[in-house]
Amino acid sequence: MANPDPQEEVKLTSGLPGELLRRARETAALTPSDALARTLQRAKEKENNEAAKRAAMQVLARRLGEARVNGESLSPVKKEQFMVEEEQVHVFQSEVVNASDLDMQVDSPGSDVSRHSLQPEAVEKSKEVPRGPRYPHNKEMRAGKQEHRSKRARLREKRATTPPPLPLPPVAESSSAGANREAVAADRITNIPPPSSSSSSLFVPENQSDKYKARPLPEWYTTINESALRMKELSKRRPQSLTSLEALKECIARSEIERNSSQLKQLHEDLRDYVHKAEITLQVDKYIIKKSRILSPDTGLPKIFNSNSRFLADLKADAYQLYNRWCNEDFEQNILRGIVTVKGGDRTNDRLDQAYKAKHPTTPRFYGEGDLVLGQWWPTQLCTVRDGAHGSPQGGISGEKDKGAYSIVLSGGSGYHDKDDGDTIEYSGTEGKNFTPTENTLHLVKSLELGNPIRVIRSAQLVKTNKYRPELGLRYDGLYTVKGYVIVDRETAMHQFRLERCKGQEKIRCEDNAARRPTIFEVKEHERLWKAKSW
Repeated sequence: MANPDPQEEVKLTSGLPGELLRRARETAALTPSDALARTLQRAKEKENNEAAKRAAMQVLARRLGEARVNGESLSPVKKEQFMVEEEQVHVFQSEVVNASDLDMQVDSPGSDVSRHSLQPEAVEKSKEVPRGPRYPHNKEMRAGKQEHRSKRARLREKRATTPPPLPLPPVAESSSAGANREAVAADRITNIPPPSSSSSSLFVPENQSDKYKARPLPEWYTTINESALRMKELSKRRPQSLTSLEALKECIARSEIERNSSQLKQLHEDLRDYVHKAEITLQVDKYIIKKSRILSPDTGLPKIFNSNSRFLADLKADAYQLYNRWCNEDFEQNILRGIVTVKGGDRTNDRLDQAYKAKHPTTPRFYGEGDLVLGQWWPTQLCTVRDGAHGSPQGGISGEKDKGAYSIVLSGGSGYHDKDDGDTIEYSGTEGKNFTPTENTLHLVKSLELGNPIRVIRSAQLVKTNKYRPELGLRYDGLYTVKGYVIVDRETAMHQFRLERCKGQEKIRCEDNAARRPTIFEVKEHERLWKAKSW
């Protein structure tokens, strides 16, 4: 083969870069003309590939725009491999999507793919910035984005006017998971001292809605093992009382999420029945209480009386009364529990059961309410002594020297000229001798000096025209303070005191409605015992 003309070679390759010229000469034992033809063919193929890549990028951008308009997830995107130059990738990323979403491969400079054409014109052409709109579909994307923004605005408006969906009531549980959650909830209240009848507070709490506090779970409760034989038996054979407690808890949960006022009113009526039945008729023991988790702060009775609940005041009070009794491990369903009764005659021969008193000790020597709740009811005055509400089984005034009166009972006995207007009371002291007042009368005089609150208990022995009179037994009606007195008979030192009800308390529970005490269940039990001549 004839050697190529050096002048012709210089003419053909004069415009090539040095590196490409060197590679072209090293190709093979080809003539310079053949090598140049081969190089030009490569440049043509690369130019065709560039056009195909630009078309593929436009298709992908259109797909991403449609996905955004339709609200579809853009990550992960279907991976497509494109062989593109770095500057083109950068422009595409800033306009459409992050490089991490596309997972595109960018060729490094100097690779086969990124080599420019051997022609100087091709090299300069590849570096030119394309004119006109970068992506022909931009107009469609802008229209799609505008429609998407409109949809999102309508959705935000709908969310602002639509209440969030109501959560489902919690499922009754007795598993170890429930026990763990119960323990965590109990830990949140471990710093709260347990209620005590020996409270010495001289004042009524300003925030009555926050006066009921859940205690730490009692020791008898926490020491019961879930794997105990009795607990396993309750899982296999569920007694009616356990089912009733589960229904009570479900009613609490439904009441918390109910929005309809009429439905909520009915749920409150049902909840009252559950609580009042549990107080009088439900036969339980410590294992049933543990199994039902009725004392749990998360699902049990504390859900009714905690400060953030929206339950009615009478429901809070009655739930708290039941809660306290069960926390004290007092499960006996007898309104005369702790009383040794003597059949026949009056109640003056009844006495306290010393065994009960030793297990459930109380004292009436404290100011304020202690563990009592407004409307709490007892069948006899001795029962008020049993629960620490009053200090005398027969006397109307209970107190101590130098500390004043703790409580009084309004019974309207003969010889007294009391007047009861609910929030104000004119109350007579006891009759003295030789111009000397009795000790009980002096208790009330001292309370005027101290200004301490006095528990007022009304008896069914009041005149029937008194609208504040309970139907049966005795009822606790709140705290009063002595505002003054007059001496109506100096020889007997008979004093008449004026008492006013402390502000901030709920109404006296004497009205003919669902909050009335005694409840229908207490009345029925009282009548049953009377007919059975149990006392």
